[in-house]
Amino acid sequence: MHSHEFVLRAEIETTELEQWVSEGWLLPSGEHEARAFTEIDLARACFIRDMRGIGVNDEGMPIVLDLVDQIHALRRMLRLVSAGVRSEPN
Repeated sequence: MHSHEFVLRAEIETTELEQWVSEGWLLPSGEHEARAFTEIDLARACFIRDMRGIGVNDEGMPIVLDLVDQIHALRRMLRLVSAGVRSEPN
């Protein structure tokens, strides 16, 4: 989705989107007018919006996002390990 639809669906301001992209909190594909956001980007933006709503500041946001990214990576790894264990003969 493009920036205009993204800010509407994420319920954020364009200035917030620009800040979050420049901070590296969101990583759309493409450049300015050709930027494209995914549903995962939308979920991340909603998470950032919610975290800011409960008081996470700009200095704390990279820490929170890094921890969430680590949790998702661990869950992905555990799914792979679990699938490998299930496929092993008894």
